[in-house]
Amino acid sequence: MKNLIKLFVVFLLTTTYANAACDFIIDIGDKGQKLFDKFMPPLPMFEGQYMLPIQSTEVCPNEQSLNEMIAVEYVFLGENEESSNLAAIRMIALNDGKNTEANKLTLMNYAKKVYGNFDTGQNPKIFNSYNVWEKGDKIIVYQRLIDPEEMINEEIYISNKEYDEKLGIFYSNIEMMEAEKNDEN
Repeated sequence: MKNLIKLFVVFLLTTTYANAACDFIIDIGDKGQKLFDKFMPPLPMFEGQYMLPIQSTEVCPNEQSLNEMIAVEYVFLGENEESSNLAAIRMIALNDGKNTEANKLTLMNYAKKVYGNFDTGQNPKIFNSYNVWEKGDKIIVYQRLIDPEEMINEEIYISNKEYDEKLGIFYSNIEMMEAEKNDEN
């Protein structure tokens, strides 16, 4: 009887977690065709980078706390959309001029529930920092940063060590090319 109760508790805990997390459909490093077929082709961002924005309610239908003001962005790297691989997933709070969504703590509460609790001080609404989780090869970063105009930039970034490094190199190369352009002018 004790084993049956233990089994029930373990089942309850694992199904609760499974329903809480979003199903991103593909994993970091995968080709995006399954996503493109379900939603639409990605948008070109920079040469060699593509992005597919989707409302969180489309990829997280079981997550009651998320709404249409949370976007999920799939970031791909590759020569063309067919050969590109998923490099990162970003969940972004789409704030208005009053930081309405960030002040609801929607994304913060989702991050705490799915990835683990972290200290936000006595008043989470003034949290101005980030938290990092490393789960196996995955890297998850929650950030809530207040810019000089008092706008809250809030997101969850998900990648793995390999593609996080590739994205870092990609963005560094873009910055170097921009700096070279500015030096020429």
